[in-house]
Amino acid sequence: MQSIAQPQSIPGLPRFDARPDALPAPRLCTVEEVMTRNVVTVPYDMPLQAVADVLLDCGISGAPVVDDTGRVLGLVSKTDLVRWQMDGGDGEDPSDADSEQDVEAATTAADVMTKGIVVVQAGSSLPEAAGVMARASVHRAPVVDSAGMVVGLVTSMDFVRWVAALP
Repeated sequence: MQSIAQPQSIPGLPRFDARPDALPAPRLCTVEEVMTRNVVTVPYDMPLQAVADVLLDCGISGAPVVDDTGRVLGLVSKTDLVRWQMDGGDGEDPSDADSEQDVEAATTAADVMTKGIVVVQAGSSLPEAAGVMARASVHRAPVVDSAGMVVGLVTSMDFVRWVAALP
C-alpha cells in the first residue's frame, strides 16, 4: 500500500488544512456583475477572413454571431475556423463557387458558427449560470436580455475570478 504525502507547513504561512470545517458563504451576485460588457460580436454575413481578422485583432478566441437586429444566432470560435480549414473549406459550401478562393470568400460566420448554443439570461444568478454552462460543458456563453439581444459574455474565468475574490 502506498502512503499519501501529508501537506507540509511553509514557514510564515498559515498551516494548510485540507478539509476546512466551514467555508465562507459565497456572496450572491448576478451574471451582470461579473460578465464582460463590451462584447465583440460579428454579423452573420461577415466573410470568414474578416472573422479571423477580428478574432486576431481583438485577441479573443471567439465571438457571438448576431443578426441584423443584434440578436444572438450562435458563436464562432477559433476552433470553428480551424475545423473549417481542416475539412478543406468544403464542409457546407454556401454557394456554387467555382474555385477554392471563391468558396472561402463566399463562406460567412453563419456557415461555420456553432448553432444551438447556451445563452444566459442577464438577471441569472452566478450559480444558475454556472450550472447551465457546466451541464452543457461550455466555457463561454453570451448573456442576453429578454429580447435575445447580446448584452454581455460570461466565461468560466469570470467564475474563477468571483471565487478568488471571496473573503
